[in-house]
Amino acid sequence: MRLLSVGLAAALALCTGCVWQPVVYDEPAQEKASAAVAAFESDARLNRFFQESVAYAVFPDAFRAGTGFGGAFGTGWLFESGDVSARVTLFEAFAGADLGAQVYRSIIFFRTEAALKDFRRGNFEFTGQANAAHVVGGQSLTPAYHPDVALFVQVKGGLLLEASVGAQRYDVFPLAESSLSGEPE
Repeated sequence: MRLLSVGLAAALALCTGCVWQPVVYDEPAQEKASAAVAAFESDARLNRFFQESVAYAVFPDAFRAGTGFGGAFGTGWLFESGDVSARVTLFEAFAGADLGAQVYRSIIFFRTEAALKDFRRGNFEFTGQANAAHVVGGQSLTPAYHPDVALFVQVKGGLLLEASVGAQRYDVFPLAESSLSGEPE
């Protein structure tokens, strides 16, 4: 019970710390986001998604782990018309047959303005999944938009076996005007 309390307190501190951070798209963030986008752009199967989407959110580094119950966390950036418009955080809780941990990058494509609007309002989630990743890495592909959103994952490493049900939450934090112009805040 004490371990559970410590774990919940640590998760709460981690989650609230992200909200208190200033929303700045600085050079290190730009380098990570650019590298993640380039990794997805190098996959020819994703060309049509880049061409057809009105926006996309990229998460350069996300982490998920579980042992019966688990969670995931990541921060990323929302791109609209090729420009960064917001920082996005991902929180996930899940339960099921899962064991291990993995680091991955992901990208979410929005085909319509309505889907993007739902995402910005926080009315957006994916639930239920099966996942098998190993240290060398792997990839998960979805065949099309469902209904107006497509999610792609590139596993960077770890060992995770999973068949779980859960919920993801995405929070969108618009950038300050000075971050958009490249001037320091």
